[in-house]
Amino acid sequence: MERKKIVVGFLGPKGSFSEEAAIKFQKWLRLETTRKAYSSYDLIDALTRNKIQKAIVPIENSLDGQVNWVIDLLSSKDFPFVIEHELILTIRQNLIGFGEISNIKVIYSHPTALAQCQKLLKSLRVNAKDTNSTSEAIQLIAKSKKTEWAAIGTKRAARIYGVPVIKEGVNDDLNNQTRFIILGGEKKKNNRNRTKTSLIFSVVDRPGALVKVLEVFDVLDINMKTLFSRPLKTGLGQYMFWVDIEGHQNDKTIHVALEALKRKAKSLKILGSYPVSEAHE
Repeated sequence: MERKKIVVGFLGPKGSFSEEAAIKFQKWLRLETTRKAYSSYDLIDALTRNKIQKAIVPIENSLDGQVNWVIDLLSSKDFPFVIEHELILTIRQNLIGFGEISNIKVIYSHPTALAQCQKLLKSLRVNAKDTNSTSEAIQLIAKSKKTEWAAIGTKRAARIYGVPVIKEGVNDDLNNQTRFIILGGEKKKNNRNRTKTSLIFSVVDRPGALVKVLEVFDVLDINMKTLFSRPLKTGLGQYMFWVDIEGHQNDKTIHVALEALKRKAKSLKILGSYPVSEAHE
């Protein structure tokens, strides 16, 4: 049977962790894909204009928490796409450059990557400088070829831009993981595998309103995997709530819960039901 060919957009430049996630996604689902790199705005625009069929974006990191711009995007009433899949990627930061580690004076990378490698930065007593992405940092090293400069990023970017890896696995916590979600227009049917459903809701401003919504899951014995709040941006103290629950929205119990939530919550948006991901190295 011929494999379905699709175009997947990711946050670039090439060599980013988002591209690594896109590659894993392709192998995991055995899809024939073309990958295209975009900025965050251009990525969503390309999806909206059907220039790409899927977009892969990070939604949360085990160390740094949620990716707020993605949550705000998904919560928008006008955003028509759903979460089709998730993919959990183990993050390995690497020290990349042309010189010896003892001669490095400046290390470039994205602020998040630098924050994840504080032990290395302190031990080397170097200056840390921000770039827009880890890939951009490695491109900078590739162009300058200065042996006293180095970057932190992926081994894939090091290969793409022709810069040696000085030391692998330099992040402080090797259990660092990022959860990526794949956005598209296809609502996944229940195939009886492990599934989760993501929701965003808000509640009326009165005592016990949030508790009354959450007790729906308790009464129906539904397991909540994730719960966090995000400002609604309509006024101080007003929040929306993101919930991941076990099960598919077409399951009888989940369907009953969602109908109850529609009555109890001020607003409710179902973001998608999709297979649970195992961690990928």
